[in-house]
Amino acid sequence: MDPLYTSVSRFSVIMRYTGNMLIAIERMTTRVRWSMLRHFSTVTDTANIITSDIPIAANEDYTGIRRENLKSLNVAVLGMPNAGKSTLVNQLVCRPICPTSKKVHTTRVKASAIYCEDDTQLVFMDTPGLVTKQEKNRYTLEESFIKDPRMALINADVVGVIQDVSNIYTRDKINKKILEILNDTSSTIPSLLILNKVDTVKKKQMLLELTKALISKDGWPNFSDVFMVSALTGDGINDLREYLLASAKSRDWKYDPETFSDQPPEKILERVVQSKLLDTLPKELPYQMKLEIEHFDYCDDGSISALVIIYVASKRISSLLVGSRGGRIREIAVQAEQQLCNAFQRSVRLRLYAKVKTALE
Repeated sequence: MDPLYTSVSRFSVIMRYTGNMLIAIERMTTRVRWSMLRHFSTVTDTANIITSDIPIAANEDYTGIRRENLKSLNVAVLGMPNAGKSTLVNQLVCRPICPTSKKVHTTRVKASAIYCEDDTQLVFMDTPGLVTKQEKNRYTLEESFIKDPRMALINADVVGVIQDVSNIYTRDKINKKILEILNDTSSTIPSLLILNKVDTVKKKQMLLELTKALISKDGWPNFSDVFMVSALTGDGINDLREYLLASAKSRDWKYDPETFSDQPPEKILERVVQSKLLDTLPKELPYQMKLEIEHFDYCDDGSISALVIIYVASKRISSLLVGSRGGRIREIAVQAEQQLCNAFQRSVRLRLYAKVKTALE
């Protein structure tokens, strides 16, 4: 039976104690029954996975050789800012395609990350954190913050709602913006509740209490399944990925087997550099900087060479970015290079250059 279209609303809880001890799980409500009990499993650190040299540009015209057993699944990933959506997607596709940082609004537009295994293709649609129109105007955010989360649902087969359980103020409630989207799609698209950052919760009983609250009538009782994961450590990721693979539909793949993103490599590079600026520089400064790729070239050995100009508003900010003897901007470049090498799975040589942008430019 298709796991996403079971006639009985059900959920599973993934949990691991030190020494692989299992916690007994009680029935939550009369409408919810167990489907299975999953253990936490630890995935290999994807930052160290380097495979053979492969193309990195998406091929929208892929047709391939038709195979009768091809399957695919489109997964829309929704959540509030800093819930860990991009980190989760990176773990699920086994490479750091989506930029991440500790600051909010790192993901600014919808982007798809693609994972292929045997005859199945999973397409994860990472979206900006949900904001109101008032918040968009207050922080001068792009229109994509309003449109893209809903746009992702147009072709979605399932919606994954990411709930940050480390936030003690919001973790026991489904945000009303998410509830509005779920209400609009509940009759056509199944939804999964994914509790993220469970490694930050000391008392595991708290996770059960949070689940009860989130699937109650005051939350969203229509979740098809519940997963508990840590996108940071990788706990529970394998189980979630296996569930999605088993839920895939029989149909042609949308992307070439060697494609891992619908974004051009230049855009991925730009967003990774932006994320490193967010992590390195204080307060609002990174949001005020503009990036321009001066050149992006493939070398004879298959590596990538790129130069990115970072436009800043003043010499003072330029000095802050560059740092003593250029140390800070070099460190930012090294951090971006490391992530890009793992994302593209090839060598990347990156140079960053700070330039003051005058009013006339």
